[in-house]
Amino acid sequence: MSDECSHCALPLGWRPVTALVDGARVWVCCYGCLLALQITRARGEEGLAAAIVVRLGLAVFFTINVMMVSVPTYVPYVYGGGAVANDGPLFDVLRVLALFLAAPVLLLLGVPLLTSAWGGLRAGAANADGLVVLGTFAAYGVSVANTLAGRPEVYFDTATMLLVLVTLGRYLEASAKAEAGAAVRSTLAPGPARAQRIRDERIESISPDDLAPGDIVEVQPGGAFPTDGVVVEGIGGVDEAALSGESRAILKEAGAPVASGTCSIDGLFRVRVTARASESAAARIGALLAAARRGRADIERVADRAAGVLVPGVVVIAIGTALVWTWAEGIGRGVLVGLSVLVVACPCAFGIATPVAIWTGLVVAARRGVVLRSAAVMERVAGVRRVLFDKTGTLTTRTPRLVAVEVTCPAVDSEDEVVGQAAALERGLTHPLARGIVAAWQGRGAAGPAPRVSGTRLVPGRGVRGYVDGVAVAVGNRGFAVGEIGAEDGIPPDDDAGGSRVYVVADGRLRGILHLGEEVRGQAAGAVRDLRRLGLRVGLLSGDGHAGAIVPGIVPATEAVLDLLPAGKVAEVEAARRSSGGGGVAMVGDGINDAPALAAADLGIAVADATDVARVTADVAILSDDLGAVPWIVSHARQVMRVARQNLAWAVAYNVGAIAVAASGALNPLVAALAMLGSSLAVVANARRLRTG
Repeated sequence: MSDECSHCALPLGWRPVTALVDGARVWVCCYGCLLALQITRARGEEGLAAAIVVRLGLAVFFTINVMMVSVPTYVPYVYGGGAVANDGPLFDVLRVLALFLAAPVLLLLGVPLLTSAWGGLRAGAANADGLVVLGTFAAYGVSVANTLAGRPEVYFDTATMLLVLVTLGRYLEASAKAEAGAAVRSTLAPGPARAQRIRDERIESISPDDLAPGDIVEVQPGGAFPTDGVVVEGIGGVDEAALSGESRAILKEAGAPVASGTCSIDGLFRVRVTARASESAAARIGALLAAARRGRADIERVADRAAGVLVPGVVVIAIGTALVWTWAEGIGRGVLVGLSVLVVACPCAFGIATPVAIWTGLVVAARRGVVLRSAAVMERVAGVRRVLFDKTGTLTTRTPRLVAVEVTCPAVDSEDEVVGQAAALERGLTHPLARGIVAAWQGRGAAGPAPRVSGTRLVPGRGVRGYVDGVAVAVGNRGFAVGEIGAEDGIPPDDDAGGSRVYVVADGRLRGILHLGEEVRGQAAGAVRDLRRLGLRVGLLSGDGHAGAIVPGIVPATEAVLDLLPAGKVAEVEAARRSSGGGGVAMVGDGINDAPALAAADLGIAVADATDVARVTADVAILSDDLGAVPWIVSHARQVMRVARQNLAWAVAYNVGAIAVAASGALNPLVAALAMLGSSLAVVANARRLRTG
């Protein structure tokens, strides 16, 4: 048995209810949740909202009847107490009838609030529900006592209507949470309900959860890929908008990776599964988004602390106000004014002011293809004052192209021998230069058996060494080559002509130099320009020592630091943080070399083709290859925090003003409840503006 209600996910309490629903045993916190579960079959956040609706519907029925039998008691207040009295046998019967009709409302709506208030007290913090419980149960208790004593001052209608209005506010909060949760799930297109697995050339329909790595599945045109995999047969366009926000169709053919939640547009594919459905990219992103919503930003904790101070303070004010008005105008007036203070000060707006803004912001970002690790990250993005970019694979295209091969050893028969040795050692590595070399080798159409590679060892930021068909080979930058040979003699120096030089050493001798050229990403200049418009300082950190040919077109040479090893990038990031004067420093990168720098920055941003190491380290993952998402997320985060602060300021102003008005006796409890409801509606409506921002 779980400790949470199967319907609303709240604690079960000391007397849970159990029953069979759809043949399975469930445990719920109350009969209201059981009824709601049986009617709606909704669970979790949706279940909580559905439970409130069911309880609210039943409570409204009883409340309407309470109001109907209470109407005659209003007559003296309309026509004057001297003309019509509200005592006598008929009025006694009506008050007793109201007493019994109000009791179910307290059970349906009051008890859940009482449970929540008690849970808060046990945790050492009074919550907003305590104010409502104190007010409504006090009003009901005074009314019961007056009814039994034959006195006309009863407030059954006020107590029940207050609970209805307050619960309606709770429904708004619960539905906002459920909507945010649903939006997170819908952000990633769901995989198909069934997967078509191929076994012995026969197709069998199974659940995607039953797929295992190595299985072959077939995906028809218009169908969704059930999990991550690699195309083994077929060619066509794939819609990856749900996963990356990329609106263009991506051509996929044999050897291309595909991801869960993306859809085939016009191709019939056979795909080899590489990950279970629960381990797919979509599942990992969904888990990250869910964790982000559970997290708390600093501004949310400020609101929590403010609400924690407000609740006991309001109780003291309400009691004091009730005593003053009781002394001045009698207990009936004192109860109403004290009740007004309790209800109008209910910090519902505090409870949803900042979370609803941040949740909405997370969902909007995810739909744009930008995933934030936590709610606190949204706050850090808004505080960024300086952005540092990696060059290769970030500001430039992911895969450079081989533009020239320089053979430096007479014993080498051809350029293909140099490229082949380098490609054999680089195969499987994720560094952009490695991909460029492998792509160049494949483009040369070389045939024959693949060379045997063993003892591969990567030296981040410098190169890779190993054995190719038994020959010791090293591929890397000039410093790495010098270290392998043990001398600088015969190794040409780097120049500033642009591009990258990769040195190939075999058996301790320099065999050749590969010249690779880079292309600046089409969005790079625009992204940097937009960041500057936001008032951010932009810099560049690169492991290349000759990036001068492309740096001036993107980042001023004064803001670029070149020829850096991973440790050097970390040192530069830390120096930037010290000199930023308290402003946040963001690092944007993609490769394994960037992971330490991403972790060292106040904010790490991994771009589309980032390695798993970089993605795990980063606070923000951009799923598309659009660098324009970097300035967009900064601007979006600023707007989110602006809305959150507006909501928080409104909640503070509302509570201070409303308490003062209520304490003056100018506010009826029902009007106070409507004001509280309106306050919650205001912050939700303000947060919704982010959807179109």
